[in-house]
Amino acid sequence: MTTGTGTLTIEETFLRPQAALPPPPTRHALFAILIALAVLLHLGTIGIGDLYSETEGQYAAAAREMIQTGQYLLPTNDSIPRLQKPPLLYWLIIASYKLFGVHTAATRVPIALSVVATAIFTFLVGERLADYWRGFAAGLIYLSLSGTFIFGRIVMPEPLFSAFFAGAIYCGLAGFQQRRQRRIWFAGFWICAALACLTKGPHGLVLPAATFGVLAIFYREARVRFRSLLWWPYLLVFLAIIGPWYIWVEIHFDGAFHRYVTEEWTKHLIGRYPNGTWYDDVPRWQFAASHLAWWFPWSVVILPVLIVSWRRVMRPREITFQNALPMVWALVVLVPVLAIGQRQDYYALSMFSAFSLWAAMIFERASSPLRNAGVAIVALTGMIIGVIALLLPALVPATERDWGETDFRWTAWKALADMPPSVWVQFRPLLAITAIALLIGALATMYLMRRGREKIVTVGLAGGMIVVGLCMVSGIARIAPFFSLADAARFLNGRLGRNGEVLFESSPGVASSLGFYLERKFAMVNQEPDPRIPLTAEQRNLFLDEKAALEHWRVPRPVFLIIEQDRVTYWRELLTQHFHVYHQVASFGTYIILSNQL
Repeated sequence: MTTGTGTLTIEETFLRPQAALPPPPTRHALFAILIALAVLLHLGTIGIGDLYSETEGQYAAAAREMIQTGQYLLPTNDSIPRLQKPPLLYWLIIASYKLFGVHTAATRVPIALSVVATAIFTFLVGERLADYWRGFAAGLIYLSLSGTFIFGRIVMPEPLFSAFFAGAIYCGLAGFQQRRQRRIWFAGFWICAALACLTKGPHGLVLPAATFGVLAIFYREARVRFRSLLWWPYLLVFLAIIGPWYIWVEIHFDGAFHRYVTEEWTKHLIGRYPNGTWYDDVPRWQFAASHLAWWFPWSVVILPVLIVSWRRVMRPREITFQNALPMVWALVVLVPVLAIGQRQDYYALSMFSAFSLWAAMIFERASSPLRNAGVAIVALTGMIIGVIALLLPALVPATERDWGETDFRWTAWKALADMPPSVWVQFRPLLAITAIALLIGALATMYLMRRGREKIVTVGLAGGMIVVGLCMVSGIARIAPFFSLADAARFLNGRLGRNGEVLFESSPGVASSLGFYLERKFAMVNQEPDPRIPLTAEQRNLFLDEKAALEHWRVPRPVFLIIEQDRVTYWRELLTQHFHVYHQVASFGTYIILSNQL
């Protein structure tokens, strides 16, 4: 006689996993779900939207140019050396181009994989700090942050730097906890730190080292165990990874490289250009306040808990090493960024994992009424967005205005403030979808809490934010023509012929997306080359004053000039005065294309 076995329902296997499955299979399932979600959200969306100018265009164009020239050690844009950052991200983009071809989606592959890796490390760190449920919650929070959807798609060093930073933290934590394999794990810390340095700069070592250094000050056990991190062979491994490229580029530029890098770092630290001009891209108050948006919805969810019951959840008199690590990690990144003279919106991206780990702990410890209050605020936010979507045509000004100059709207705040009313109206369907998704996510979370599904309550809001994040991706793609020259380049590629020429009146940074999408070099008008970089005569010839540009305009071959909208009047008068002809052939976003051919 055999004993009957009942079939497990979905509720028994997933919603109550500890009763239905032993921990290891549950852990593996949660880990697989998190990885699959990260791959779907980031690798699955790499083809949406064109690359923007500035950072994205600079990395994409340089990687393509390195393949064309066969010079893999020196990044260049339009043949001009670009030495602001080390070359690891360029090399990874080149590898992607070799595998998948030179196109927009291939450019984003290393960035997407970086976000996937960061989500993985967030899970693993959370698992070591508490258990795999904490890791799963932290990973979901990280993937569903607004800032992850926005900054985790930009082709720039920060996502890759964040992955190596999180990897260094994980290796250091694993070495702290495992005595028998400590030297292997600590070697992993130094390797990750070296790769982070080869991605963005020396703070790839300084920041993770400072994280464990601060913890060592407050915890005796950390002082004892982290002492092994200073074993001298680790330093040799570190130098063997980062040293060759730095030595090569210093020799190649005959000693000019270290002076250039020093000036770049000084400029960012004190917030002043070499000519003495002061600047502050994102003011400190604005940078701090904007992170309430970049960490949405979880910044809002944990807000009632921190206001009403912070002593209960933080337990200031008994903060353990495990609870202190994410807080120290976050502060080590955030405080210096607030202290330096110049910052961008994404400078704190490497502590988003730390925030996610910390938020998961806060949410786990909070009482049900306070968690419900936080989720209710998210639902209220969804309602407000829904009302805005309904009333948007009446809310935007009736008078239409144009975007300002591209070079003056490279922060999120300035871009939003500069956006014309007609563009806001285009976002109306996305705002409506966002409102519905936030409401459904909040209701799902409240339902899970009411049913006692404590382990998976983060799934509700995270599910709603996935839809919201996809709306963000779509919105960024829609306004790409105002921040990218991709459409202009496609237009010109079909009209240049064998000897056509393109002139662009703006800085090399603004021209960077043109460098990627245009199938030949171009010259820049009314721009001066960086005096710190030694250039050849051919490279200097790419920088034209107006007199030289007019000489190019005279030649009997197709010449196209790309200008900003607010320069149309000036160039119309200038060209009419010299040639009695002004021919405007196309417009893309805020850019106008002029031609010397009728």
